[in-house]
Parts: sequence; C-alpha cells; structure tokens
Amino acid sequence: MKNFLLLTSIAFSCLVHAQKTRVLALDLSTPTEKSLRFEDGEGDSARWLSVRSADLISLKLIKGNPLKYSYRINGAPITLFMNADEWNRLFSEPSDNKEAFAKQYDAATYESLPKKNEKLEKRLENLEITLDRFELENTNKESLDDDFKKDRALLFDTLKQANYEAHANKACLEQGMNNPEYKNLLSEEEKAKAEKNIKSNIDQADKMLKSFETKYFFSNEFYTLPMEHQGKNIDAIEFTVKRVNKETNAEDETFTGKYKVWITGGMKIDISAGVFLTSLFDKEYEARDISDDSGNKEIVLKNRGNYDFAFGSTINTNFRINSWVQPQLSFGAVFTQNQKFQLILGGGIILGREERWILSGGLSMGVVDRLADRFQAGGIYDLGTSGQVPTIKQFKFGHFFGITYNLSKVNTISIKPK
Repeated sequence: MKNFLLLTSIAFSCLVHAQKTRVLALDLSTPTEKSLRFEDGEGDSARWLSVRSADLISLKLIKGNPLKYSYRINGAPITLFMNADEWNRLFSEPSDNKEAFAKQYDAATYESLPKKNEKLEKRLENLEITLDRFELENTNKESLDDDFKKDRALLFDTLKQANYEAHANKACLEQGMNNPEYKNLLSEEEKAKAEKNIKSNIDQADKMLKSFETKYFFSNEFYTLPMEHQGKNIDAIEFTVKRVNKETNAEDETFTGKYKVWITGGMKIDISAGVFLTSLFDKEYEARDISDDSGNKEIVLKNRGNYDFAFGSTINTNFRINSWVQPQLSFGAVFTQNQKFQLILGGGIILGREERWILSGGLSMGVVDRLADRFQAGGIYDLGTSGQVPTIKQFKFGHFFGITYNLSKVNTISIKPK
C-alpha cells in the first residue's frame, strides 16, 4: 500500500510539474496571423501555432494605442492595467517636504523669487503647449511603441522638475519671510505678488502632473487569466480582437484580428460517415442438376468477388499532432447492400485540418448466411422437392477498408478576458 501511494504521489507531481502556462503575445500594430507568437519564442517555427493539451494558455496584447482605441476580445471589453509597484515610486518623487526644500535656498535665492516665478510661469505655459502636442501626436498613432515610452519619461521628468521647483519656491518664500535677516530683501508688494504667483504655479504644476500621470501611465499590455483546456474535446482555441475608436465610438472595420491556436497532445473524439469495402457478406449458392437420374443436385457457390460495398459511420479517436496527417482509432457500424448490419473496429489516418477525410481499415464482424452443417460447396445432395440450398446464420469476422468524411467541424473554445 505504501509503495502504491508513493508511486501515485510521484505520478501526480510529474503531472503538475509538466503543466505550464504558455503566453501568447499579440502585436496589435499589425493584426495578421503572423502577429501572434509565443512570448518565449518556443514553437514559432512550427507548421501551425499550437499548444499542448496539458498546458494553460494566456493572451498578452502589446503595442496597442489605448489613447485612440478601446479593444475587445470576443466582444468583451478589456482594460489595460497600470504597473502600480513601479509607478507609485515614480509618482512619489515630487515631494513637498519643506525641510528638504529649505536646504535649497539662501539670501540670493530668496531675493530672486519674483523673477524665478515669472520664468516658471512661462515654462508651465510652454509645457501646456508641449502636452497638447504630445497628446495630438500619440492619439493619431495606430500603436504606441518604445518611442512613446521614451517621450513620456522625458516629459514626466520635466513636469516633476517644474512641480518640484514650484513647491521649492513656496518653501523658500515662507522660510525667507520668517527670517529677520531677509525682511528687507523684498518689498511687501513683491512678497504679495510672489505669493500669488507661487500659488498659481503650484496649482498649475500639480494639475498638469496629476493629469499626465492619470492619462499616460498605462502598461499598454494586457494579460488574460490562464485558461485550462485539458480534457476538453476540442481542436483549437479561437478568438477575435477588435478595436473601437474612442472619439467616434465606431468599430474599426479595417482591423481584422481573428486567430486560432491548435491543440496538440491528448485524444480527440469525432464522428465520420462514408463508404466501406467489407470482406464479410452473405455467400449465395445455387442448386444445379446433375446428369444422372437420381434427382440429386450439386451445390455451387456463386462468385460475388472478395468484397461487398457498405455504408456507415464511425466514432474516431485521434491523437492530436501538429500535422496534416494524424493517426486515429475507429469504432462504428455499417450496412451492406442487402441491409446486413456489421460492427467495425480498426485504425487509420486523418487527412486535412479544417476539412478532414479519414482512411481506415481493420476488423469487421457480423451475422452472415453460410451453408448449413454437413453441406459443402461442390457437394451433391438430395435437396428434396423444394430444391432450396439450406443455409444458417453465423457470426463471423472479416476485414474492411473505408473512406469517410468527418461530420464534426473544427471544435473550438474561446478566450474570454476576466
């Protein structure tokens, strides 16, 4: 019992460790089949993009433009999330710590505050123009790349510096007004004007920085939750990605993103129907007169060939591989030309991907007519006044060949964002 539990535990551990999450990265800047790749690069050179049946799958959208478009996966809207851990640190850098600012000023700095405030006011006005240009330029792009990130970082640093300077000027003014040594450096009129300008600059700098943080800091990457498909009777995972113009709220008809990822490994069950050749069929006999006057007749086997036509369907269990040709096992039933029912069991190959033909062969079994006991073909017997050849029904085995068409279309499941 202990050995059994140990082996079970090892097998379960192997199964858990064998399963992994595969991340599919979709480049939204070029919505074609080639835009979809595995993030780790593994399997990109395969004939079809495929994932093992045991693996989880997650979708990552990259290089979109959330400033211009909203995106939908299979009709469901998605959200581009912020990297909070990284950006909270960046947002906290512009500080209004007065002790830190107090170290920044001296008498000359205090005396030059009116001019510094005027210069900062003009810088903030120019920054507003720069922000409008930045928004217009990036809103008109189809996708945002690394250049957007670089420009965003530079502009963010500039805004932080202006914000820092505005708060530093406030701290400098407060410290100077409370310092008896500096009381005659600025007139009351200059102090009042500086105080007013500083408040205006701080309000403007804070507003611009907060707006920039809220509007432009997004990861521009979206991950769906890992989806499990093990044990599901599917051929592929399918999804569509569409984008909607935020300004017009209209779907972009030029953006066509329909993707399919095939499943490999494990087994898939389908149903097919078609024609068969079976070696198992009724044997027909005739009674022929002989030359003597005994009244006996010779039993002669009619030559019907080696095979009979049949029509039927099979349940196919195939082994999913990334190929046009896949092995399969089949079990089903057929009816011969004279409406005899037979069971068939065999194997074969599936040809095709979307439309699938199956070539198969194997064992056939059923009840067929045979000569009654003690009678043989070629023998001479007294068949009585009826002259009928006596037959009985027997369960026999034979073989078959078949060609069928898969009645099941490609069975898919969809990725849904959560």
